[in-house]
Order: sequence, then C-alpha cells, then structure tokens
Amino acid sequence: MRSRYVLIAVVLVILAFGVERLSAATGTTDSPAAPGATNSYTLQDIYNRLDTGAAGAQSTFTEPAAGPGTGTMHDLNEIMAKSPAKDDTSGATTVDVAAGKKFWGLTGGQWGLQTGNLATQTVDNSTVNQAAGYYNAFDLSAVDTDLASGNIRSTVSIYGVAGNSNVVNTSSGDAAAGDILQGKKAWVDGSEVTGNVAAGNNVNGPDGSKTFNIPDGLYSGKTATANDSDLVAGNIKQGANIFGVTGSVIQATGNAAAGDVLTGKTFSNASAAGINGTMSNHGAVTIVPTTTNQTIAEGYHNGSGKVEGDADLVAGNIKCGVTIFGVTGSILQYVAKTGQTSCWDSPGGSISCTGTGQDGEYRNGGLPVVAPSPGSSFGGYNRTSFTCSGGFTDNGNGTVTDNLTGLIWLQDATCSDLAGTDADGKGAWATALSAANSLASGTCGLSDGSSAGDWRLPNINELRSLFDPGRPEPYLPAGHPFTGVQSYYYWSSTTEASSTDLAWGVYLVSGDVSLGSKTFTSYVWPVRGGQ
Repeated sequence: MRSRYVLIAVVLVILAFGVERLSAATGTTDSPAAPGATNSYTLQDIYNRLDTGAAGAQSTFTEPAAGPGTGTMHDLNEIMAKSPAKDDTSGATTVDVAAGKKFWGLTGGQWGLQTGNLATQTVDNSTVNQAAGYYNAFDLSAVDTDLASGNIRSTVSIYGVAGNSNVVNTSSGDAAAGDILQGKKAWVDGSEVTGNVAAGNNVNGPDGSKTFNIPDGLYSGKTATANDSDLVAGNIKQGANIFGVTGSVIQATGNAAAGDVLTGKTFSNASAAGINGTMSNHGAVTIVPTTTNQTIAEGYHNGSGKVEGDADLVAGNIKCGVTIFGVTGSILQYVAKTGQTSCWDSPGGSISCTGTGQDGEYRNGGLPVVAPSPGSSFGGYNRTSFTCSGGFTDNGNGTVTDNLTGLIWLQDATCSDLAGTDADGKGAWATALSAANSLASGTCGLSDGSSAGDWRLPNINELRSLFDPGRPEPYLPAGHPFTGVQSYYYWSSTTEASSTDLAWGVYLVSGDVSLGSKTFTSYVWPVRGGQ
C-alpha cells in the first residue's frame, strides 16, 4: 500500500519539476515507515487544471488506512490526453493574436503561455492599401465620404446605403427647351433644361384648361368623342366633366407604400399605379403568454387570433407582492421547509419515504418568513404583521383556506370519523399519518370532491403557521372559522431526527412546539395544497 503512494509522489515530482531533476531509483519504493507531512497537488488536481482550468489546492499527505478502489483517480494516460499537443501546422503564434492578449502556443518555436503582438490598425482613407493587422469595427463611409445616399442612383444599394430617389438615369430624355413650358425645368441626359415655350402656344395652358381650334364649317351633330376615342368616363377623374362626359376615375392621392398593403393585392397612390403589396399575411395568430416579452410580427392579422387567457389568473392564486399581467397576488405562501428528507417507522429504523405521508416524503415549504426553531414557545406567525391578507376563508364545503399561506385545512379540527382514530378524533402518530391520507369528500363534513390521497398530515412549520402568538389560548387569530379546536396536542408529520421514536407537535394549552412519543395519542388536523 505504501509503495503505491510513494509512486504517486514520484509521478507528481516528475510533473512538477521535470524528469531531468530525478535521479536514478535508489532501491525499493516501499518505505519502512509513513512519509512525513507533505503539501502537494494530487493527480486529480493536475487533471482538473488541464480539463477545466480549476486552480486546485495543495493538501497534506497522510498515510491511508486502505488502498484506493478501482477508478478512484485519473491515471497518467488520462492526464496526458488532456494536455495540449504540439501543432506546427495550425497552432497560433504571436503574430496571429491581438497585442496584449494571452494564449497558449502550440508550435515548436512558441510553446507555452505567450502574449500576442498583432498590431491594432486604424483604417486609412488616403490610400487603397491598408496595413496588415487587427482592425476594430468601422463604418465604410469613414473610408470614402462619397458613400452617401445622394451619390447613389435610386433603387440601388451600395454596402447597405440606399440610393436617393432624386438620383436617376436621365440619358433617355430627348426634350429640348422648345418642348418645355416657359419657366419649367427638366433634366435631360444629365443636364438641366429650362423651357422657353410661351403659355399661349401650349396645348395645356397654365390654368390647366384644354383649348383647341375648331375650323369654320357645317357640323351635323357629331360629338367630340368622334375626334378622340379616349374621351370616356374611365379616363376622366370622378366629378369632372369634359365635353359632357362625366368622369368615374377616383384620383389616387394616397401615400401607402408596398409594405402597407397585403401581398397579392394591387393599389395605386399619388406617385404610381398598379403597385403590388408586400405586407406579410399572418392570418390567425394565437399568442401564449410566457415569462418573457414576445414580439408581435409586423404584417396583416385577420382578427381571428387571440391572446390566451387563464381562469386561474386571480389574486388568490398569486403570491403576495407579485403581479402577473396586471393581477397582484394576495397569498404569501411563505411556510418554511423543515429540511427533513428521511422517513422512519413508528418507532423503528429508517424506511423508504414513498407512500408514508411523512414530512420527508412531501418536503413542503418555501422561503422562511418567520421560522423559530422547533421547541420554542409560540412558534407561529405574527399574522397581523403582513401587508397581504392574513385571515381565513370559509369555503362552505368543510374546508378553510388560509389566505396567508394558501394551505387548505379541514374545518373540523377534531373529526372523530377519521380512519383509525378514537371517539375523540385522536390517535397515535402512525394512525394520524394514515388517517389524514385516507380523508375524502363525504366524511368529516367535506363536500369538496376531494379523494383519498389528496389530504395529508401537516409538517411542523405548516401546523404552527395557523397560530398567532399574540392571541390567547388556543392561539388562533380572532374570528377564525374552524370548529372543534382543542387545547391539547396536535400531531405534525415531522419526526425528531436525533430520536426517531419522537415526533413534533403543537400544544395548544401553552402554544409550545414540542416533542412527544409516537405511541401517544394526539389530535389529527389534515391539510392539502402547499408548495
């Protein structure tokens, strides 16, 4: 056994100081006596450093009482597998890493911890040749200030900069000054042209009226439409009348764009006609609330979608001080966990908790608000100190809801119909557990529809949460709706872990949280719900 740990120490020395520092073996590795106290890292520390970067801690070697079992530590092969390997092909060097940044070099020339020296460069807009190195993010417009919307043709985007609608190709224009009304300007093949046609010679005068010469002669009652086939209602604005033809065309004066109109639909605005819409059609959308905000997709919704609701979204189902979708809770639900996770016979040894009904099976409770140690007098809550409702609600079905904790209690605190209890409603601890668990609607004044298995014996913190130490015996808040409350012992489902033949209870004569033998008989007060 001693030789195994000597060998481990040798391996650690090899890893810490290098093979060159070891001399040849000096005889058997089995020391005749225990080695002295030595502070050193273990193989596990070295493995963890290579695997996760954990710092590790030196520990003092002590002679083990027995050899380690199979698979209790990582061997040298596993440690070597975690070690970095030389890579002259793909390994980074200092010129590949930003200046001042640390990295582990894998090449033969730069093995181990290295510091990068790749220079950080700034873009130079005076030349097309840029120096090699690391560049922070920059805007291309800093390289060339001409990269602006006013320099880019309409409908064209260069590096994400969209062209200006006024920048257009005018090379197809062939108008001259004599084709343009006097005082009006046009762009033709890149040049500005100012018109010089007098208004009197223009077919369409400045006032917008249409004039033309009618030669002398005899007319046989023909209409003007005989001269122009386009003089029809469908070519004239609604409300206008040209030579007796009343228009039917609605003038397009809107400002909608393609993204404002549903895909597959066509429209016209003040600028153009026959525009195809591009708005996404989402149809019916149902939104289910979650713990985070959800983005409503831009586009068309047909109105048949919905935001789902929940009938349980009421103050009585939400913890005090918490607001969910505008509903502020009124239930505190702060009953402290006892921390008990084991279960025991009554009396007897430790057993599986499944189906026992004990505190160790349910492990109910949340964050402590007032949690005096078991055994202290008046181990309840000062219920009047809470801002949310600390009272009780009579549910009218044999149950009472504690608005402070959210727990639901049997209204009759001394029901003699509980299975196994005596005529007074009392029983030994094991009887109390099973009696509470077998309670169902139809007994003890219940009409709540509950079934066997819904009810249980409360743990000690749940039981004492009923009591207010500021009240006289039996220490329940004024105006409580319970019946049959006795100034005697009431069992909890919590066992005294250091003496498992005892269980905790509350003694209503003094308000004490106290221990009692599991063979004693005490009252049973079932509860359901809780965290």
